[in-house]
Amino acid sequence: MGHMEEVVEDEVSAIVYYLPHHGVYRQESKTTPLRVVFNASSITTSGESLNSLQLNGGVIQGYLFSILLNFRARKFAVTADIKKMFRMILIDESQRERERELLRIVWKDKIDSPVKIFRLTTVTYGTKSAPYLATRSLKQLVIDDSDKYPLAAEVIMSDVYMEDLTVADDLESGRKLQVQLVSMLKGAGMELHKWSASNPLLLSQTQCVKLRTSLILLQPRPRPLDSCGSYILILLLSRFLL
Repeated sequence: MGHMEEVVEDEVSAIVYYLPHHGVYRQESKTTPLRVVFNASSITTSGESLNSLQLNGGVIQGYLFSILLNFRARKFAVTADIKKMFRMILIDESQRERERELLRIVWKDKIDSPVKIFRLTTVTYGTKSAPYLATRSLKQLVIDDSDKYPLAAEVIMSDVYMEDLTVADDLESGRKLQVQLVSMLKGAGMELHKWSASNPLLLSQTQCVKLRTSLILLQPRPRPLDSCGSYILILLLSRFLL
């Protein structure tokens, strides 16, 4: 994936930080059963950690409650997830001395292999600024390509929570929206998967069938809207908050 590069022995930097990391295995996960977790809050001998010195960038996405209300207000619904979103965002080469050196790890391929030093080259989950950088990258994508993909741009700006897209509309515009989302994100090296929809016709597009890992139909309960008993709303809340 090109998400890290080896540090050669003669490279010397004034300030470095080594990220502790370990693997977390989840047998029930169909897409990422083994996930690497990085701890940027690990305190060094200076008494500080990378996260304690880093700014979080602030919140530039909509409130979760507003996103859920937008989702519930439409007749049809479809959701998708941006696959390995953080890993798809490259830290610029010009920032290598200032940021990549703060994302060093030690690694070896086998038990009896020598320990090597690597620096991560992409936005890393576990660092304080990662959520902001990911959301800001999506916003920049909208700024750059909104003229080519107006439907996708509107959804990304108002109906996205982190890497999860929540979109809903009538069937015809929903199909057009899917095509635009796939194309727009593909241009940035990102891929949509985990497609779910309230209508199977929204899962029949070639792009969606190719990318999804599972098909889930969101079935609303036959209860009045003002009862706040929507299965879709409950499902999304559990998806975002658990």
